[in-house]
Amino acid sequence: MFAAVLMATTGFTVLTGAASTSRLVASGSVDGQFRPSYDILVHPAAPVTGLLHQDRPTAAYGGIALEQWRQIEQVPGVEVAAPLAVLGIADIQPDLRVDVTEQVDRAAERQVIEIARRISGDRGLSTVTAAPAYIYVSRRPLVPLADLNSQAFIYADGTRVRQPTSAAECPGTGGGGPLEVQPDGRRRQVCDIAAGSFDPDARRTQVSTIEAYQLLPDGTFRRASVFTSGRPASVVPATARLEIQLPSVAPAVIAAIDPAAEARLVGLDQAVRQGRYLTGVDAVASAGRVAGTSALPPSGPAGRTLPVLAADTLAVDERMDISVSRLTGRVADQVPGTATQALWPLLNASAKGPSQPAQHDLARLYRARLDAAVAERAPLSAMMTLLRPGPPTYAPQPDGSDQLLPRSDGPDAADPTIDDAWRDSWLATGGVATGDPVSLVDRSGWSVAPVGSFTPDALESAAGAAQQALDLYRPTPPVGADARSRDLLGDRPLLATDDPLGYPRHPPSLVTSLTAAGELYASVAPALAAAPLSSVRIRVAGIDRFDAVARERVRMVADEVVRQTGLTVEVVLGGSTVRSPVLLPAGEFGRPDLNLAEARTRKGVATEIVTAVDRKNILLLGLLLVVCVLLVGNAVSTAVRVRRRELAVLACIGWPGWRLSMLILAETTALGLTAGVLGAGLSVLLGRFAGVQVSGAVTLLCVPLAVLLTAAASALPALRAARTRSAEALHPSVTPARRAAAGSLAGLAVANLRRAPARTIAGATSLAAGVGAVTLILAALWAFNDGMVGSLLGEAVSVQVRDVDLVAVGGVLLFGVLGVADVLYLNVRERSAEFATLQAVGWPDLTLNRLVVYEALGVGALGCVLGVAAGLGSVALLVGRVDGRLALVALAVTGAALLLTVLTALVPAILIRRLPIADLLGEQ
Repeated sequence: MFAAVLMATTGFTVLTGAASTSRLVASGSVDGQFRPSYDILVHPAAPVTGLLHQDRPTAAYGGIALEQWRQIEQVPGVEVAAPLAVLGIADIQPDLRVDVTEQVDRAAERQVIEIARRISGDRGLSTVTAAPAYIYVSRRPLVPLADLNSQAFIYADGTRVRQPTSAAECPGTGGGGPLEVQPDGRRRQVCDIAAGSFDPDARRTQVSTIEAYQLLPDGTFRRASVFTSGRPASVVPATARLEIQLPSVAPAVIAAIDPAAEARLVGLDQAVRQGRYLTGVDAVASAGRVAGTSALPPSGPAGRTLPVLAADTLAVDERMDISVSRLTGRVADQVPGTATQALWPLLNASAKGPSQPAQHDLARLYRARLDAAVAERAPLSAMMTLLRPGPPTYAPQPDGSDQLLPRSDGPDAADPTIDDAWRDSWLATGGVATGDPVSLVDRSGWSVAPVGSFTPDALESAAGAAQQALDLYRPTPPVGADARSRDLLGDRPLLATDDPLGYPRHPPSLVTSLTAAGELYASVAPALAAAPLSSVRIRVAGIDRFDAVARERVRMVADEVVRQTGLTVEVVLGGSTVRSPVLLPAGEFGRPDLNLAEARTRKGVATEIVTAVDRKNILLLGLLLVVCVLLVGNAVSTAVRVRRRELAVLACIGWPGWRLSMLILAETTALGLTAGVLGAGLSVLLGRFAGVQVSGAVTLLCVPLAVLLTAAASALPALRAARTRSAEALHPSVTPARRAAAGSLAGLAVANLRRAPARTIAGATSLAAGVGAVTLILAALWAFNDGMVGSLLGEAVSVQVRDVDLVAVGGVLLFGVLGVADVLYLNVRERSAEFATLQAVGWPDLTLNRLVVYEALGVGALGCVLGVAAGLGSVALLVGRVDGRLALVALAVTGAALLLTVLTALVPAILIRRLPIADLLGEQ
């Protein structure tokens, strides 16, 4: 008894400490559409709030290792785990070409054509009147720059001009403009810019480019504002049309995905409009190399090509209104030889002829460039940098709205490489600010090449409008929150412009493979390759409606993800799109402040991390105590029967029944108190040895737990002791002769078990507890892949097995088997005289051993039936079915339990051989 109580209380205390873990709890409810494409969002450590911003999946640049993603994939219950690695914002340059051929006066020897530009965005609220671009067209020979060294500029006709001299002619540019050959043979430089100010903030409005073209005798045009790399001017092709490419930038977020996972999650492969879908082996291509399973577009002039699947539309609102006209008068004669700053008033003050208007939309320019790149299997654009700005920051206002704060310059805001890459971003507010840019220059150059294009509107959307704010590729843009703002926006949503760091943020529009992203990082930023993933989106299997069971399935997966990876999880199952008020301050280009309604996700499932022992652990550890109570109760009952004469003597000398009862209780509780004190000390030592944090309060629980356990176990035997009658107890126990009812050895075993039914039922119940627990745990482990979820008595319940559960189940089964062994041992001990008689009349030991084995099988069979029924019944109530796999589990557990009960018969069998036959026969 002492050993049993000590084991039970010590095991309960230590296992409770091991089972007290950080556990994620989920709760919530929602009506209507409840499910986006994913149920759980995993991201690096970040504050978790009730409202989820649209940019949460793309907010981080790395932080999750590929190994952690693989761990998440293996979590039971995960149907799809789609990783996302945001690489940054690339500077995509679409083709903005303007044909000015019709403005050329072919009779004029020299002329200047002006391209006036007005850029507008934010639904026309932000405008920039850009400095005009000029085209100088001359019939006189124009010589382009061919080479340069530390001493001089070398032109295509061999002319050498000292660098200081060239720079002095065009101050502020460094020189190197094309040379015009005059009739007398002199060469005069055509400066490539006209500047009213060299202040960086004035470059949009007071710095004009000048491109020089020679009108050849055959009526074609040859560009002179080029660098021929040491070759003659004839290598520059002549064109029949005079087309000018104007600068423009379309910011595009590049993200890496696992193509197979993305196809399963959102059906990205089904949204391909042109070309083909990405493959997991699509890799970076360099000159003369083909990567992936299909031939990629040839490497462009940038050297190394990143394969991408490109969105065929950009959610941008920016327009360029162009007016093309020819300057009148003799201003063209003054362009050659006029210095940079003198050119500005000269050209701006000149009269103009009739204009030719045109309009270009940035989104349409990008679409046309993309279609051409896919059709021609050519690069979409070169890339100089990948910007990596942080998410927008907000300041809560007294009225409950959020004010968008201006971004602060990061440590690399003044990096000239970064600044140069985005100088053609017309509506960017000053210098580019970013905290962690990735420069792609001076590393063989990079470009992006589309293997295909996809249509975001063709992507699967199971949830519809209720979950629009969680759509990765089709974010919901903000809209006006009041009548004034709606009127200013023309009742249209606010879209992004060419500002890479503007508001609203750009969604991923170029996706590449994780393989290619790894190669890019290895080449330009090896430190980023260790943990490249920004987020992982998880869809949980087995969810077809939003109820408590669905929440429990998701909670169980989320809890396991936290346990295995330590990452932050947010449950988005059951969420819905809400509009949060946001104040957007006035912009630098005329846009007034706007009151906007920004789409966010109100999570339908609230999650929190608590430290607790889950219900399954409580059940298993409770079973451990219950089985121990049965074992101790059996022992106390036997002790009371053995001491019948002793108790009768006490009754004869006047002890009342209550005092006899208290005697038994005092003895057992004293034993329990001693076991509890010792168990408390052992719990601390075992906890340290096993690395389990056992709290002081739980340790002290050992003492009252042991006392209560022994008191509960001895309650019924103590009541039986109180009913002891002196006369009956002192009279010799003689059983009247009767005919045996059993006609076989097995029948005799059944009859023997029925002689002490309470003891038999106690032993069978002890074994049933162990068998039922093992059945439930094996069902969760094998039949349900460690993820059994269902509804029990109207409450969602999940069974997920951990190491501490296996130890607890092992303890329950051990006590169950010990209970059977105790029943058999007590049976043999109390019937020792009968066994001695049978031996005396000639029964061999083998037959007596068989009798004990049959009794063991009887107790074991009863316990297995009860235990398997309880285990399978719990599974059926939980998941609503019992299939063939569960039947195999039941058969296996039954077979193992019966084998263990047979082995327990070895102890009483050994006892039979050691019986003092002569003494027992004398007593009989």
